[in-house]
Amino acid sequence: MSSLHYYGNETIMSLDQVIHLRPNEVRVLDWVRTYEFLENSAGEDDPVQCFLEIKIEDAGVRIRRNRITEFPAFTTEQEEVHPDVETALPVFLRWAHELL
Repeated sequence: MSSLHYYGNETIMSLDQVIHLRPNEVRVLDWVRTYEFLENSAGEDDPVQCFLEIKIEDAGVRIRRNRITEFPAFTTEQEEVHPDVETALPVFLRWAHELL
């Protein structure tokens, strides 16, 4: 089990923003994570059970779907490493759509 921390080299985005990511944006940003909250129709933040990460590493592009157990603790539910952004991004975007 891990705990949520914010790092200077990661970009935090809403799920609504993430579903519009393009490969070149991921390459520039290098590491994107979704918020632990989702704005509801009243404009208020509701906690979500999962957050996503996409990160460019030496071995390829790592994507993770993490379940928040007791904030800020979480466990990784799904993790995949793809050879490039073009193959990782469609899976990452599918996960984002599932959370929405």
